[in-house]
Amino acid sequence: MKDDIQKPSAGSDAKKLAGLSVVLIKTYTLRSSMLKPSKRIKKRGLFITALFILSILTVNIGVCAAPPKRVALFPFTMNSPQDLGFLQNGLFSMLSSRLSDPGKVDVLEREVVDQYMAQEGFDVIKGTLSESKARIIGANMGVDYILFGSLTHFGESVSLDASMVGITGKGARLSFFEQSNNMGDVIPLVNSFAGDINQKVFHRNIKNELYAQPVPKAIDSPKALQHAGGGAVVSGGLVAVQQGDQPGDQQGFSTHLKFGGIITAMAVGDLNKDGRVQVVTATDSDLFIHQLEGNRLVQIEKLGFSSANRIVSIDIADINKNGYPEIFVTSLTIHRDGVQSFVVEYNGTRYMTIDEGEASYYRVIKTPDNPTVLLRQDHGTNPFNGRINTMMAAGNTYKVGKSIRLPRNTSVLSLARGPVTSADADEYVMINEHGRLVVASDSGTTDWAGTKKYGLTGNFWLLPGNDTDASFRERLHLHPRIKFYDIGSDGKQELFVVKNNEIGGGAFGRYKRFKNGNVQMLTWNGIAMVPVLQTEPVQGWISDFTIADMDGDGVDELIVSVVTHSKLSVISKPSISNIISYKL
Repeated sequence: MKDDIQKPSAGSDAKKLAGLSVVLIKTYTLRSSMLKPSKRIKKRGLFITALFILSILTVNIGVCAAPPKRVALFPFTMNSPQDLGFLQNGLFSMLSSRLSDPGKVDVLEREVVDQYMAQEGFDVIKGTLSESKARIIGANMGVDYILFGSLTHFGESVSLDASMVGITGKGARLSFFEQSNNMGDVIPLVNSFAGDINQKVFHRNIKNELYAQPVPKAIDSPKALQHAGGGAVVSGGLVAVQQGDQPGDQQGFSTHLKFGGIITAMAVGDLNKDGRVQVVTATDSDLFIHQLEGNRLVQIEKLGFSSANRIVSIDIADINKNGYPEIFVTSLTIHRDGVQSFVVEYNGTRYMTIDEGEASYYRVIKTPDNPTVLLRQDHGTNPFNGRINTMMAAGNTYKVGKSIRLPRNTSVLSLARGPVTSADADEYVMINEHGRLVVASDSGTTDWAGTKKYGLTGNFWLLPGNDTDASFRERLHLHPRIKFYDIGSDGKQELFVVKNNEIGGGAFGRYKRFKNGNVQMLTWNGIAMVPVLQTEPVQGWISDFTIADMDGDGVDELIVSVVTHSKLSVISKPSISNIISYKL
């Protein structure tokens, strides 16, 4: 019922006080004529005092009754080879929230501006407003200011060009232009522009720092991750610092296994229902099952398969609900131009292959409501163009469920599902064929696409020969898994992604040579996915990672498989792998 009651405005209060003054004057005139001269003088003094106070109140309320300044914010023009509709919406929301000041500055709702543009046939995509046209539009809309501009994005560079035009009075114009070589700098640019407007137009001092998200207070924790921008910062209960700051812990991680060969994939799970977690690693054609004893991973089983296999990915999940998790093995053929995947499961006494010869790629993911889902991608012509479906158990095999609509150049091997652009969004995140992060809705439309490269591993697919030299075939390198995980236990899912860096910045083309790699934690800043925490780079390349409580102490670890170069020569074939972990 309170919402139905209209609060009196400052203007109505001023009118009431003015009316009260008139009533007092008339009342005083009538009564003073009936009083004796001595009492009349005394009453006159009290009346003048009361009338003076009422006059001050009337003037002050009249000043406060000045209507708030109205601002029409037009969607910025996006100059980019990519679809930046998400960024256009983000700029509108950020500027609107930063300029709004209840009772002083009103920024028109987006729907009002869109409705006006539709009525006038104005298309912001086809051209930026001019100053003269902005004043005409502002006068027609009955606003005090028009705010418009453009954002230009090409390669890694981004520039913001904006104007705030006054409609009434002298119609002063405030211009702003800044550029950066980092897409993640858009928010600081917007903060700077909003700060200029608040200070120079509305005489309101707000430091840009107030727009930034607060940094929680640091507490003691193992030193595993560092802030992506350098320096110490906290995420949940984790102190993120430069590796090597802690005496006696110069690496910042624990090494659990040193293996003479290339670990191409890794997964973690309780395979035999003994209440302990096993770590499964893969080489080209073998699976090794390890268990943690003290701080070392000890091999308890080796499963050998056909030498024609080239295993590139493994996942562990109990999809058939029989109590024993399956190991889903994605394997290429020996010539790396076909797929021959299979499924292994412990039956109470030994490990058995329960499904084989599948020309498809597997990936197990967690969905926002936390159930485990098995995805399968058809073989297609390469790992980035096959149809993707959910899978359900059917006896000792699996049947196809619903099809998932995703953008082109998607591989199920580097696919995750979770909320990105908003807390209740149902979205997929992937690393596409070109190493770019992409966020897509469940309808298959792209909500955001990044410009920086992520992923890459030494696992590769051979493309068909298209040269006169039949022995030459280009490589299409595969990306490792990406994973959502709530690192701060605050209900917000962050994205963990591998970033392997090439020697020479990719000068070797499709023949990748890696100098180092790390795992980065990314979050949505309102415009883009940006890294906020990362592990220190390790020499070589990261083939896989997972997050689990490997040692059973109740605290999850970030478990990483790293392939390093032989000590003989950095240009020789990598031959040593390590399993390391970071406390989260």
